[in-house]
Amino acid sequence: MNEELKETRKRSYNLKNIYLDPNNYRFVDDKKYVKIDDNSLLNDKVQKRTRGFIEGNKRENIKDLISSFKANGFMDVDVIQVRDLGNNRYLVIEGNRRVATLKALQEDEEKGFDIGNLNPEIFKKVPFEIHDNESKEKHLIIMGLKHINGNKKWSAINQAQLIYDYLKEYWQADEYTPKETKLCDSLGISKQKLRNSQRAYHLILAYKKSDFGDQFESENYSIFEEITKRPNIKEWLEWDDDSYQALNKNNLHRLFSWISKTEEIEDEDGVEREAIITKSVEVRDLALFIKNEQALKEMEDSRSFARGLVASGEIDKQSYDKTMNELSKTIDKLVTYKDRIDYEDLEQFNEMKNKILDIIPKKSSLNMALGNVSISFEHGKIKHFDSITIAQYKLFKDFKIDKLNRINIFAGFNNSGKSSLLEAVYFLTKQNDIVSFLEIIKLRNKLKSLNPTWVNKVFDKNEIIDIKGVFNEVNTSIYFNKFEASSIDKKDDYIASYSLKSTINDQTLDNIIHTFGYETLRRENEKVVHLCSSILKSPYFYNFDEIKETYSKNTIYKSDEGKTAIRLVVEFLKNEIDSTIEDVRLTDIEDVERFIVDSTQFSDKNLEITNYGEGLQRIFEIALSFAFARNGVVCIDEFETAIHYSLLVKFTKFIQQLADRFNVQVFLTSHSKECIDAFVNNEYRNDEISAYYLENVDSTIKTKFISGVQLKYYINNIGLDIRGDINE
Repeated sequence: MNEELKETRKRSYNLKNIYLDPNNYRFVDDKKYVKIDDNSLLNDKVQKRTRGFIEGNKRENIKDLISSFKANGFMDVDVIQVRDLGNNRYLVIEGNRRVATLKALQEDEEKGFDIGNLNPEIFKKVPFEIHDNESKEKHLIIMGLKHINGNKKWSAINQAQLIYDYLKEYWQADEYTPKETKLCDSLGISKQKLRNSQRAYHLILAYKKSDFGDQFESENYSIFEEITKRPNIKEWLEWDDDSYQALNKNNLHRLFSWISKTEEIEDEDGVEREAIITKSVEVRDLALFIKNEQALKEMEDSRSFARGLVASGEIDKQSYDKTMNELSKTIDKLVTYKDRIDYEDLEQFNEMKNKILDIIPKKSSLNMALGNVSISFEHGKIKHFDSITIAQYKLFKDFKIDKLNRINIFAGFNNSGKSSLLEAVYFLTKQNDIVSFLEIIKLRNKLKSLNPTWVNKVFDKNEIIDIKGVFNEVNTSIYFNKFEASSIDKKDDYIASYSLKSTINDQTLDNIIHTFGYETLRRENEKVVHLCSSILKSPYFYNFDEIKETYSKNTIYKSDEGKTAIRLVVEFLKNEIDSTIEDVRLTDIEDVERFIVDSTQFSDKNLEITNYGEGLQRIFEIALSFAFARNGVVCIDEFETAIHYSLLVKFTKFIQQLADRFNVQVFLTSHSKECIDAFVNNEYRNDEISAYYLENVDSTIKTKFISGVQLKYYINNIGLDIRGDINE
C-alpha cells in the first residue's frame, strides 16, 4: 500500500459525533441522489436521507450487520476510517454501513428494544482511524481498496465512477497516465480493467446527455461495457480511445435509440415502444452485423433485434445446410454400427442427444418465479371475511355469501360450483399474485408447465374474473381479464396479454404479463401483495414444494401452550391414529427429499409416510396448513376424501382447534353427510360454523344458509341432510 495512506491516528468517540458520507459511492447511482457540497454534509435532513439510502427499505440493506452485531457484538476487524471535520466532528470515509447500523441499534436501545449481545457502551466510544491527510485522492483509494479489489465490492458502475472521480482532474493533462498507473498499483488492478471501466463510463456520460438520458438505469451498465469491448462496434462509432468518445455522432445517436424506449406519434396518441436491445448478450451479436446497413434498417423498421440478426445472413444458411447434411450422414453411418454400441457409449450418446435437444427451438412457457411478496394483514387479531361477492367466475354470476364464520362448509351436488367457489376465495386472498393464479390452473389441469398457446385457448377474450369481499372490515377485490396490448410491438409470435388487478382499501395494484409463442413472457408489476396468508388443499392437487413449506412453518410457530405446530399434529396422529408414531421429519437422503415417520413399531428402520396410507397423509397435509396460514385462510376441497369415517369426528374437532389456535378462517367443501354431521357433533363450538347448500338452477348458482347451531338441531331431530334437504 502507498506509504502516504498510513498517515492515520487511532481514536474513539461518541457515535453522535460521527457523520455518514452523503456522497458515498454505494448509492450515487440512485435516481434520488443529489450531490452534497461540503457546507451541507452535516445537515440533519441530509444525514437522515443518507441513512435511508444506506439502510434501505425496512433496514433491508443492513439486516446482515444488525444480526451480526446482535449475535457477536461490535468486532473491530475492519477499522472505520474517518476524516476530521474539526470541532470533534468526523465524516466516515470507509465503514458507512457499520456506522449506520450502530446508529440504528442505538435508536432501538434508546426505545427499549433488545440489541442482543451488543454492548451499549460502544455508542459512547466508537473506535476509528482519522486520516490526517486531506487529499480527496487518498480518500478515494481507501474506499477503492475495500470496494473495487476487496471483499466488499460495489456494483461495476459505482467502481467505474470512483475511478472516474479520481482521474477526472487530470483529464487531458500530462499527469493522467502516471495517475492511472498509480491508481492501478494502489488498488491492485490491471490497467486493462481500469480503462475498460472508463470507456464504459464515458459512454454512459454521453448517453445521459443524449435525448434518451432520462432512461438510464444502473443495471444496464453491462450493455455499455459490452459496446466498448466490441472492436466492430467501436470502429463503426469511430471510437477514439484517447478522448473516450465516439466521433461519429450520427451512429452514436442510432445506437442509443436501439437501447432505449422510443415514442412515436400516431393519430395524436403517443405510443412508447420497447428498446430493441435489452441485454448485453445481444450487443455481442450486434457486433456481427453492425456494418450491414440493410440488416440494421430491418432491425430499426421492425423494432426487432432477432429480425435484424436473421436479415444479416450471419446465421449462414449455407454453413447451416452443410452442417445438417454432415450430421445426417454421420447418423446414417452410426445406424450401420448399432450392434457395436455398448453400455460405456450410452453416456456419450445421451450428451449428444441433449445437445441436439438444446438446439431445437422450444416453445415458451408461463413458468414464473413468485419473487418478493408482502402481506397486508399478517399480525394482530385479524377478523377475516365477513362476506364475498363473485360478480363473475365460471358458473358464478352476481353471487354473494355472507354470515361467514370461522368454519364455512359448502355442500351440494356435482356441478354446483363448490370447487370453483374455493378457488374464488383463494384468488381473492392472493390479490395481484398472477403466479399463484396460474399455478392453480396448472395443478387443476395436471400440467407440468403452462403453454401460452394453451392458456390463450382456455381464456376467452370476453372472459373475466371479478371477485369482491370484506376482509377485516376492509373492502377488497380482484379483476382478471385477457386483452391485446397496444403497447406491444406485434411480432409474429405475440399471443395475448393478461391483467390481474387487485384493490385493498382503495389501494390498487396491477400485474400484467405479455405472452409469446417463443419469446420469454414480459411481466409488468409494481409489487405483489397478498391479502393474508392462505392455502388451497385439494385431493387432486399435489405440490410437494408447498407441503415442504407448510412443514417448515409448523416447526417455527407455536400454540399458546408453547408447543410447536408440528408437535400438535404429530400428537394427534399418535393419539388418534397410530400410537407407535413419535415424530414426522423431512429428510434429504441422496438428494431425495421425503417425510419419514419415526415409529416404535419397527426396530431396524423408519418408513416413509407414504407407507402409512393415503388417509394419514391427507390428515397430515391438511393439519400442516393451519400454522402456515396463521391469521389467514385455509380452503379445503372434498374434506373427507381418503379419510376413514371413524376418524371424522376427532379430525373435524382437531381442525376447529387448530383454526382457533392460529386464528384461521376455513372454507371447505364436502360430499359426505358423515363429514358434515361430524363438525356439529364433535362437541366443539357450533356457533363458529356456517353451512351453505349450493344448487345449480338453470345454470345459475343459488345458495341457502344455515347456522351451525341450527344444523345440529335439525340433524339430531329430523335427520337433515344439508346436501339436498334444506328448504326455503
